[in-house]
Amino acid sequence: MDSSPVVFDKLVQLWDELEAFAPNETSAANVYLMKTLADWLEADYAYWCGLLRLADGEVAAADPVGGWRNRVQEPYKVPDIYLEKKEELLENQHLAEAVGAASIAIMREAGNFRIRLLRELVDLSEYEQSEHFEKYQMPYGLTDRLYVVTPVNEDTESCYCFELAGGDERFSSQEANLVGTALRSVRWFQRRLFLSHGLLVGDEILSEIERSIVCLLLTDKSEKEIAQDIERATSTTHNYITGIYRKFGVNNRAGLMSIWLG
Repeated sequence: MDSSPVVFDKLVQLWDELEAFAPNETSAANVYLMKTLADWLEADYAYWCGLLRLADGEVAAADPVGGWRNRVQEPYKVPDIYLEKKEELLENQHLAEAVGAASIAIMREAGNFRIRLLRELVDLSEYEQSEHFEKYQMPYGLTDRLYVVTPVNEDTESCYCFELAGGDERFSSQEANLVGTALRSVRWFQRRLFLSHGLLVGDEILSEIERSIVCLLLTDKSEKEIAQDIERATSTTHNYITGIYRKFGVNNRAGLMSIWLG
């Protein structure tokens, strides 16, 4: 990676901007992060996946991705076919043909921070002849992909993907290392992303309304004001909040905030 003062200042500016987002603005901050990095790469697509290990031992050994599953996703921009086939892809993560050779290869290195270009994971000439490529990537003209994967704890990994499509361009190793450095230094933020979906404290993903309430609990709004914002009765909102505290293993808002701030 270029270690010039200009590049260093660029990284520090991004880290400062990301830290300036309030705890309740995690998803907005993630979109900003992905947009910034995608602009640096001149990438066509960018998205984040929260990976959770659901099995280990013999079960994991027999699984193409070692017992890991994509449990939550936040896109900046994704190909239409990914949205069209989202349910199919998520439901068939136990099948090698649905996951794809590149995803299988990247998850063989689970437990380690890694920056990997598509060409480092698979033989491109073979990959482009595969059923997976023809079904999911050929329709939008994928030409390159960059993975940056950060272990958050032993059972969760944060994966950012950036893609080029419709031409013959490739990401350079220097570009990959720059983006990897940017992401490696914000593990605190990636931890917060998992928390915003209810993970790290359990394997049950928060519903959309629960996520909205969590964001509001991280502000100074009262329960009554939160109820007005989500258009629910105060009693219903209180029940939601009680359930959220239970899921996070805390008794009050201060406890919830302490988890967010690490």
